[in-house]
Amino acid sequence: MNRTKIEWTDATWNPIRGCTRVSKGCRNCYAERVAARFSGPGQAYEGLAEMTSAGPRWTGKVELVMKHLEDPIRWKRPRRIFVNSMSDLFHDAVSDENILAIFVVMARACFHKFQVLTKRPARMAKMLNRWQA
Repeated sequence: MNRTKIEWTDATWNPIRGCTRVSKGCRNCYAERVAARFSGPGQAYEGLAEMTSAGPRWTGKVELVMKHLEDPIRWKRPRRIFVNSMSDLFHDAVSDENILAIFVVMARACFHKFQVLTKRPARMAKMLNRWQA
C-alpha cells in the first residue's frame, strides 16, 4: 500500500502474508486481527488467519505474494516503507530464497528507506551475517 496511517512510516509493503505467534509480544497482534477480518473466501488473507472462540488466530500458513514483490520499484517518489506490516519477513516458513528476493527488490529500489521489524532476530542476524561473509 503506497500510503498508510502508521505515523512513523510512509507506506507498507506486504510481499509476504501470514504468520504465527512466537512470543508474548504477539498476543495483541493487530495484523492477526486484520487478517482474520479479511480471511473469507476470495479475500486477501483466505486460509492465513481465522476467527476462533479465543479470538483471531493465524493458521500458520505463510505465502509470498508475487504480484506485490516489485511494488516498491514502481513507486517513484522516495518514501519510508514498512516491510511486511502483516507478517514477519524472517518467519521460519519464509524460504531463504524468498527473503533474498525481497532484499533484491530493496536494493533495486534503494531510493526508498526500508523498515524491517521482526520478532525473529536470531534468524535475521544469521542470514545477514551469512550474506556479509
